[in-house]
Amino acid sequence: MKKAIIATLFCLVAATTNAQFLFRISGKGLKEPSYMLGTIHTLSGSLLDSIPEYIEAEAQCRQLYAEQNLSDQQVISQVKTTTKDIFLPDSMTIGDLLTTEQFNMLRGKVREVFNKDIKPKVNLKPSAFMLMFNHAIEAEAMKMYPEFSSSGTIDSTRIDATSIERAIQRGMTVGHLDDLARMDSIPNTMGLTMELDASVDSLVSILNNYDEYKQKMLDVWKILAEITDCWMKGDYDSFASRGIWLISSNPVDVRGRNKKWIPKMQAAMKQSPTMFVFGAAHLLGEDGIIAMLKDAGYKVKQVKRNK
Repeated sequence: MKKAIIATLFCLVAATTNAQFLFRISGKGLKEPSYMLGTIHTLSGSLLDSIPEYIEAEAQCRQLYAEQNLSDQQVISQVKTTTKDIFLPDSMTIGDLLTTEQFNMLRGKVREVFNKDIKPKVNLKPSAFMLMFNHAIEAEAMKMYPEFSSSGTIDSTRIDATSIERAIQRGMTVGHLDDLARMDSIPNTMGLTMELDASVDSLVSILNNYDEYKQKMLDVWKILAEITDCWMKGDYDSFASRGIWLISSNPVDVRGRNKKWIPKMQAAMKQSPTMFVFGAAHLLGEDGIIAMLKDAGYKVKQVKRNK
């Protein structure tokens, strides 16, 4: 019995020892340190309770800045826009956009993947079918890597949203690093607002190479599983070596946002101790937040549990 209790306690300690990607920011005249938590957006917010270092740092901070802090009304607006963009204009159908051969290929793949039938008169956009196939592949990936939650959704249980909710409950000031107007102007990541001709070409390309496309998507999920394991262990070096592809896949957006964030972070830290919460990919590389803060004269150190 005693051995079982000791083993259980050991597992609990192990679960909280390395489950962190928290960094302390000090120096350059800061009277009190600020902190930043690099996250993987799809992970559960319940993980925050397993990171004692985060809880301690959170208690020291008086404000929190996340990537985005969307209001309920803005979330509703985004959902409405997404719903509108799924459907073709009045009187237009998918059969009007695809050749008979292309539609038969789409119809066959829908039957194979969803066990459903579609008619040429359906008014869904090609990009909506792409989204459906992506979700089907994602569902398969979830079974392979159950540690993930569904991506691409606004959900209060995700780690970033949970950090905001916790801050609000503590009475902390909550801000955002991204410009909301800029975020509203970004095309939907699933391609729902793609031009019709381009979306037809993309859909046909997926249909012609579906197995290869699916495997590439699953390979991405495999990499995400690997870097999530690094995150859970607090292994920044291994995360950086595996996660650099996150930057290379969209270098302008990640690096450009980083450069815009630094002045906001400096102003916030000067005002009061601040917790910053954003995707861990923004920490990486020469143009990452860690390197930029160090170049600006700050000391940045990963917080690790004292064993």
